[in-house]
Amino acid sequence: MFGQRKNKTFTYKSRFNKDNDSASQLKESMKSSWREARPSISGRKKSNTLFLLIGLLVFIAILMYYLDTKIK
Repeated sequence: MFGQRKNKTFTYKSRFNKDNDSASQLKESMKSSWREARPSISGRKKSNTLFLLIGLLVFIAILMYYLDTKIK
């Protein structure tokens, strides 16, 4: 009775669309090449982010030590 309303889905296919079309083949090849390249890019981003966060943590620790000695 009070269930969530489901979103409508449409399975429309144009009568002029052909599955063997060169544009659809190009689209599929680009998707597959993106999937192949994606893991290597994400691995580099994670390591760069980790070094950035560690560097930021060290900078904050040094800044806290400097301000602590300056205030006393």
